[in-house]
Amino acid sequence: MATCGRLATLLNLSASTARQRVDYQASRQGIKDAAGRLEIAEQMLEAAKANSVQQGRLLDAQLNALESEANFLDED
Repeated sequence: MATCGRLATLLNLSASTARQRVDYQASRQGIKDAAGRLEIAEQMLEAAKANSVQQGRLLDAQLNALESEANFLDED
C-alpha cells in the first residue's frame, strides 16, 4: 500500500513496520478486508500529519529566545 509508505515516511519507520502497525490496528478492530485496512492506514496517516504539524509548532516555540537571553553570546 502506498499509504503505508507515506505513513512510514512521516513516522520515520520502515515500510514493513508501518504495514505491521496498520495490520495490528486492523486486527484490534476486527477488520480483515483490504478496504478496511486502507481506511485505517489513511486515518493513521492523517493523525500522523496532524501530530507532525503540532510537533513543528512546539519546536518553533521552543527555539525562540527569551527576551533576557536574546543578546547572550557563548564563548568558544
